[in-house]
Amino acid sequence: METENIVERLTKYEYDDSIVYTGFRSVGEARKFAEERNGKLVEVGFLDGNDNPVEDNSQNLIAENKYYKAFAGPDYKILHSSDEGFQEIADKLKERQTEITEKSPDEKYFSDADWQIKEDAVIVLFKDEIENITSRERSKYLMHTKVYELAVSVPKSKD
Repeated sequence: METENIVERLTKYEYDDSIVYTGFRSVGEARKFAEERNGKLVEVGFLDGNDNPVEDNSQNLIAENKYYKAFAGPDYKILHSSDEGFQEIADKLKERQTEITEKSPDEKYFSDADWQIKEDAVIVLFKDEIENITSRERSKYLMHTKVYELAVSVPKSKD
């Protein structure tokens, strides 16, 4: 039953001989899913705003025990909820929100992002200043961003 809930949450891409699933919340979850489905862990990239993943192991996600990385250029840093430093920045944003009772447009912008901070958030820094808060899924569509994810490739059954 738990696996079925996972399937509903994951993003599925169908190819000629396989189905690739992305959107895992941990490496362990991806490993378990692969074992249960006779699949294999693969690394994929969403490159140049493309929503079709291509196999790409250039970021060593499996070796580094990570399930997400993103790069948007030399002046940008994208922090995922599993990255070092993310929680510190998220905590500062939440502190700032509670200190202010009448919210300026900036505070409204950050508080509106609360759901994204809770749901696999991504904080985009530009020259070490917060530029945007978004979700992992939406990070694929940020201009010039290359997103890499751990995925599971499952062979299609031959009927």
